[in-house]
Amino acid sequence: MAYNAELYVHDLDRKAFAALNAFPKFVKLREAYITNFDEKAAKISFMSSAIRLSENQMPEIYNQLPPICEKLGIVVPELYYVKSKEINAATGGSSNPYIFVTSELVKKVPNELIPSVLAHECGHIACKHYLYHSMAMQLIEGIENSPLSSIPGIRRFLTPTLIKALLFWDRCSELSADRAAVLCDGKAENMVDALLKIHGYSNNINRDEFIKQALDLKAFVNDSKSNQLIEAMLTQGDTHPRLATRAYECYEFSKSDQYQGILDGSYTIDVKKEKEAEDIVEEEIVAADISLQASGDSDINIDAELERVNKELKRYTCEADKVDYAFAVFSGIMAGAIDAIFIGETKITGKDIGLSHQQVNNFIQEYAKSRGFDRARLKDSISDLEQAFKVAQDNLWKGAGIGVSAKNHHLADLAHHPTPVGLVSSIVVQFLRLGSFVNKDGEWHFIFVETTPSDIIQVLAPAVITGILNWLVAVAEKKYEEESGEEVPKALHRLSHLVASTPIIVEIAKCADNWFGHLVSDMGGSKNTAGGGMGIPGIFVSLLYEISALPILKDSGLPAFVDDLYENHKLDLRHEITMYKALGKQAIPVALNEIYVRLGFFVSHLCVEIADHKGLKGIDWSNVIPFRNRTVKRMITISSMTFTVADTADAAVHAALESGGNWVLFAGRFAARFNYVGAGRSAVAIVKEISNERKEAQLIHEKMILTEAKTIQVMQVLEEYKAKLTERVSDYLAQDIEAFIEGFDYMKEGLATGNSDLVIKGNVVIQRVLGREPQFTNQEEFDALMDSDIALQL
Repeated sequence: MAYNAELYVHDLDRKAFAALNAFPKFVKLREAYITNFDEKAAKISFMSSAIRLSENQMPEIYNQLPPICEKLGIVVPELYYVKSKEINAATGGSSNPYIFVTSELVKKVPNELIPSVLAHECGHIACKHYLYHSMAMQLIEGIENSPLSSIPGIRRFLTPTLIKALLFWDRCSELSADRAAVLCDGKAENMVDALLKIHGYSNNINRDEFIKQALDLKAFVNDSKSNQLIEAMLTQGDTHPRLATRAYECYEFSKSDQYQGILDGSYTIDVKKEKEAEDIVEEEIVAADISLQASGDSDINIDAELERVNKELKRYTCEADKVDYAFAVFSGIMAGAIDAIFIGETKITGKDIGLSHQQVNNFIQEYAKSRGFDRARLKDSISDLEQAFKVAQDNLWKGAGIGVSAKNHHLADLAHHPTPVGLVSSIVVQFLRLGSFVNKDGEWHFIFVETTPSDIIQVLAPAVITGILNWLVAVAEKKYEEESGEEVPKALHRLSHLVASTPIIVEIAKCADNWFGHLVSDMGGSKNTAGGGMGIPGIFVSLLYEISALPILKDSGLPAFVDDLYENHKLDLRHEITMYKALGKQAIPVALNEIYVRLGFFVSHLCVEIADHKGLKGIDWSNVIPFRNRTVKRMITISSMTFTVADTADAAVHAALESGGNWVLFAGRFAARFNYVGAGRSAVAIVKEISNERKEAQLIHEKMILTEAKTIQVMQVLEEYKAKLTERVSDYLAQDIEAFIEGFDYMKEGLATGNSDLVIKGNVVIQRVLGREPQFTNQEEFDALMDSDIALQL
């Protein structure tokens, strides 16, 4: 029968382990690190430089391992023999544990004690210690020298308090592993002997005398609080308990009823009950309502901040279960089916492009009509708009030798882009008289516009008037503050300066209006090629060209590629509108998928809340409303990715069937059937998920810091209370002693002078100090008591 680790784990180990597990995000990060790096790195290292033991490789060592693993109920781990001058053995790994022993240990520790060493390491595996044990090992020399320092997700959690807690647990875990060895050996003596050998002591050490020394140490430490404090200070940086402490714990455990009960199978514990007890303690701690102010000059209320962080953390914590994930996958598959059946291939035909041209032409004519130009022909509408909304830089490129031609000047001139950059460029032309151009090689060119004195006056007048008005407002505000001694209200300050800036704001608005009007005039080509020439670039092409002109991309060939799309493939705004329509069609299954996920989440979680609360009363709507909720966002990420996978598979299958093995045709058919909106939604969801993960980690870190600060301040309050209590007790004792001395002085004086009243007075004082009501306060009352049947109480 294998020994259950829950039966022999040391109480200190159990409690410290539970405390560390209060940070689940931290555990997840560390487990991922172990699985993806530690175990693989260790295996590569040991396989390349150590000796793996087996029945055929040093069997005198290896054959002692399987019986131990059978007793402790674990899978036999890999065992390595490492060449080293240190007497050492250790375990590692989480999903695939391993043990190594050093050559010096095998040399110095007798073969009959090797099983105790192996059983100790197997005890670590049985108790699942490596998760934190490996961290403690790496933190011995400090976090800066630890591999953990390269992992921001773990490093941010390693506060000094957590590191101390980690090292404390590591010491406690050794006691549990020692107990596993004692159980496997059937006695404590072998483990004590092994510990003495590992610590370098020779055969002439009397083990029984050393155990007696360990018992004396324990008694001495427990003799006073100060001794316990000194021991704690001496060991707080250690990863292993002191030698005598381990010897004492092994000996005491071997003599306990718990040990005998484990051996004969009579000792059991209610793991569920212990877990519930831990939960109750945790709930009591969380529910404690202690309002403290942060130390120093800060007026931050820690409880208020903790409440805020907890609310935020709830919003950023994913609580999706298997049902939620299954529903998200099902929704993605259904949306993929809708896309495959009803949307299918997205084609842009000549008819679609022609319709887009007609719509743009109609828009130009309607816009011209709205601005007061009511001529029937498109050519006349464009001509009227060109005359009404002239721009200074329109023909600057001609003859400038900057690589801009009639075909691509709308793309090269940034002020002709229907983007924020285009508007800013237009404003720069208006106020600084400077045109901005980028040719297909990604080269920037700035050309000054020919400017007359009237142009300068027209530009400077609004700016000067705005400056004067703002100066007058500032003077008025200063005078008000001097006379009243109060600052001008911020709202009034902003409003007054906004009004004072009206001239320049009006001029910028006129510039923006002129910019937009000129773009409309160029949408359908010039008046000479109305409805057929090159229009302005669309939003997508404009943004792509602006990005390609950045210093890091301008030499990559991207500007020339975008120019080719616009100039030779005629991809102007009218063609882009056709693409937007196609993408709008693709957006239908994507939108249905998102609606279905949110609706499904709302219905399912509302049913859960109603069942939990037995009605609508008391429902936590933050768990039901399908917005601002991390669980919903995770479900949408899963469903979007599922949809994209399904859509990709559908596009690939259809392209393969229709292409007949022609890869060029396959690529074209695949591109036509692929849902780009769905892929974009998946990308956005993944980026959002990464952002949410980062935010959750940040909130957990804030919570740990606030909790640590609150704990420190609670301890400060308790220390202050303790000091005040000590002071009060000291005062009371001082008063009592003073009263005792006064009473004895009365009695002494009375006995010396023969005055019985003084003796009685001293007795009254002493009786009252003792908390009693005296039976008599003078000679007459004493005589009456003596004559009565009432017993005299001393």
